[in-house]
Amino acid sequence: MNHRRVSLAVYLLGTGLLAVALSLLTISASAARAARASTSVGQYVSARNGDLSGSSGPTIYLPLVLRSFFPPMETAFGAEIGAMTDANGLGLLADAGSTWIRKPAVQWNEVETTEGVYNWSVLSGLETELANAHSRGMKVILIVRGTPAWAQKIPGSTCGPILASKLGAFANFLTELVNRYKGGPYRVSFWEIWNEPDIDPSQLPDPNSYWGCWGDKTDAVGYGGGYYADMLKVAYPAIRAADAEAHVLLGGLLLDCDPSINPDPKCNASKFLNGILDNGGGPYFDGVSFHAYDYYYASLGTYGNFLNWGTQWNLVGPSTVAKALFLKNVLSAHGVSGKFLMNTEAAVLCTGGCDANWETTKAYYVAEAYAAGIAQGLRANIWYFWRDRHSELFASDLTPLPAYGAYVVARQAMADATYIRDITEFTGIRGHEMRRGGRRVWLLSAIDGSSHGITLPGTPLSAYDVFGTALPTSSPFAVGRKPVYLEWYP
Repeated sequence: MNHRRVSLAVYLLGTGLLAVALSLLTISASAARAARASTSVGQYVSARNGDLSGSSGPTIYLPLVLRSFFPPMETAFGAEIGAMTDANGLGLLADAGSTWIRKPAVQWNEVETTEGVYNWSVLSGLETELANAHSRGMKVILIVRGTPAWAQKIPGSTCGPILASKLGAFANFLTELVNRYKGGPYRVSFWEIWNEPDIDPSQLPDPNSYWGCWGDKTDAVGYGGGYYADMLKVAYPAIRAADAEAHVLLGGLLLDCDPSINPDPKCNASKFLNGILDNGGGPYFDGVSFHAYDYYYASLGTYGNFLNWGTQWNLVGPSTVAKALFLKNVLSAHGVSGKFLMNTEAAVLCTGGCDANWETTKAYYVAEAYAAGIAQGLRANIWYFWRDRHSELFASDLTPLPAYGAYVVARQAMADATYIRDITEFTGIRGHEMRRGGRRVWLLSAIDGSSHGITLPGTPLSAYDVFGTALPTSSPFAVGRKPVYLEWYP
């Protein structure tokens, strides 16, 4: 790539000469395109406004061109991918412009099998992966979990809570851990303490479960969150003393169901955050990590989590919305402010009836879930899983699925967008308006099963569908179940 040409283009962008800058960047992108032909990004990032290079090949858009010249912008986009290697799709995640990787990798019980003796060699593979991610300009959310036998409050339960007398030992471990990975080639600054701790141990047949089990179903008010707060009161100061720039996350809350709409006693688990805050845990975390899944309803574009959260495609959209609002209300009721939210497991699942429309519906959901996350102000919205799982964006051989195309286009369309408003003026259509740089971006989709011809308030700069295919910009503009983007200036 011609570095002088890109530098000039960046200068021109800064001065507002957009057309000239884009021309220069496109020339440089043509050379880069050949070098990156082995990736799958190009085949999905189509020429939404017409191919700026004048050819029929794919266009490499600005964030991809400039990624190696400047630190990447922070966006809400990311995924959990397992091994952070190119063989597992790390390069494809980075090339799509993603910011985040979530990694459930640090097992305290494996590092410190004997109190006070740390065997860091068990994390040697992780260290290579962390260096890989940092070299790609990505941020890793590192999960710490697993109680050693000598520190277990519930004997035999690795997933469960820590003895009160051993909380200090956990703080010592965290100090060593953070000091080890805050610098060098790793640069870890986001720490998530356990995974789904709002589960009672009796709900898990395996006491060594990947999920956490700090919950207490006998506690109808806080479901065991109070004791988790006791842990935070020693863990948080230890992490922040080791790295003043660190961010501490509550372990991704499952939030199985809303106790206000579902009388099942299991829904008391969603009171875990109440327990944390009632016991004074508010000052001892920076962000709330939570999980939000929807389920495919076996027809094109339909999904929901209605029984548990009252959500589905033709109501509020992804369950991310209901769960984020629930958490905001709990925080507000306790007078706690200044906390960011991250949906660290976002996906639509197919648990049966995975027909020919399943993969397309997943692609629609990607666009709508990220727009919903931006509308709720989430700092991160992390897709679960990148490949080889029920909600994957890639097949096991890294063949891209349609949802990957939707992910790439969504990242290019929404990038670091900020929410402006819900679009409510068109009957039968749900929409979000966002601001991205000097443009406004709309995402629209029909929620009533019909196709609508709507009158636009002017002529947009461009229009394209969830896969990046260019659409006519004239009125009446057709909006059906497939999500569509419109870009406006300013």
